[in-house]
Amino acid sequence: MGEEATPKTEMINPALLDGVSANFIVKGPSGVEKAYPMRAITVTIGRSDQCDISVKDSSMSGRHAEISKINGEIRVKDLGSANGIWLNGERVDEVELFDGDVLRLGQTSIRVDVVGGRKRPDAGLSPKVLAAIIAGVLVLAGAGIAGGLYLKKRAQNRRDRATLAAFIAAARESQKSKPCAAAVDKVGDVARTLNNLGKPSTANPPKGDEARRFVAGYRELAKTYDRVAVAISQFAAQSTASAAALTGSAEQIADPDIKSKVAEAQDLVDQRTQVTNGFIADWKKLSQATNNYATQLDQAFVQGNKALYAEVDHGVQAKTAQEVLVSCTRNFDRAKGAVEDKLKELDEVAGGEGAPAE
Repeated sequence: MGEEATPKTEMINPALLDGVSANFIVKGPSGVEKAYPMRAITVTIGRSDQCDISVKDSSMSGRHAEISKINGEIRVKDLGSANGIWLNGERVDEVELFDGDVLRLGQTSIRVDVVGGRKRPDAGLSPKVLAAIIAGVLVLAGAGIAGGLYLKKRAQNRRDRATLAAFIAAARESQKSKPCAAAVDKVGDVARTLNNLGKPSTANPPKGDEARRFVAGYRELAKTYDRVAVAISQFAAQSTASAAALTGSAEQIADPDIKSKVAEAQDLVDQRTQVTNGFIADWKKLSQATNNYATQLDQAFVQGNKALYAEVDHGVQAKTAQEVLVSCTRNFDRAKGAVEDKLKELDEVAGGEGAPAE
């Protein structure tokens, strides 16, 4: 008979057996949740496969953050990430974690389960409300339990509305972003450049230095379009950070109706962000198409390949800079208006609509 296999054991740092430890419920962009127990004194989180918790999230940095056990506390630290870390809707650099906290890294949320730990001090009932609950139980006995639950519900409702108000304020702040306007001056410059450069004609093909002037001019335009795309990418990074903060804030809301309305607003904010991403993509397409056109000009006029004349006559195969700008402005204004309409609805909820009866 063969020997029975020895059960496999997993090594855990002995220091984690002393006092508090933690589990992390990670939900990436795909929406799939996965639990990670803390098996070392320090756990790294990021996009890199070398991290202890590796997440396929393009908005996360390679090494985004680390969570450590220090002097009996579980703490999180930003490792210089591009989009930062957000704790319960607020951006932080280094802070202690408590049971029930929610971290946001890029498009990934991490719910913290501190084993042997405690809730965040400001997350529970206020001393005044707690005293009222205790007094109700002592004086009213069984009836006081119902009163205590009622007060607890009211306290949760107040927290939800305070979180909602913070969400609305942050969402309105993000409405101030104007990615389309960032390209207005460049579009004007491009129009002047094209006017001075002129459009080459196969009916009277340019030769020599004149042909090379066209090639160089369109190659420089391609670089200009690419620089515009890079500049607008800064707005995209801001939008991603803003969306992360809003999502982290929304996850603290317990009331299902309020949570549902906030989710609708979140979707509209995401749609507005997609307009910015589309704006960047259009500039990149224009850059690539213009560079391709410059190559066709070089082959047709400088190298004398007349077979490419038909391609040259088609011009740059992409939206013009003016068309890209007009499209962005129209779509962004529409998306921005939809967000504002939804925020006005949330204003009514935050103002007291649907509050428990006195």
